[in-house]
Amino acid sequence: MLSAPQRHEILPLPIRNKVWACLATCFNVRKNVVQSIVKLDQPIVQYGKVTRLEGGDVMIGRDLVKETEDSQDASFVRVESCLPLYWAISQYSLL
Repeated sequence: MLSAPQRHEILPLPIRNKVWACLATCFNVRKNVVQSIVKLDQPIVQYGKVTRLEGGDVMIGRDLVKETEDSQDASFVRVESCLPLYWAISQYSLL
């Protein structure tokens, strides 16, 4: 579950390049294939908190949420791939 605070902004070019490179590596395709599918030249919604529904863990974006004295830093976050994105990239690669 995504929750406030949130902001809308275009990611800086160095961050966009890292996102595209990461996805290209994950899906074993060229970066330009990912760039043609994943458009990052428009505002992206960024959320300050994400709650995992099954386990109840709360992940906090420190850039958006102020840290309090009693908060913990959970530095490790596992990201699972998105099947619709994988499907789109695999279909593009087959052409």
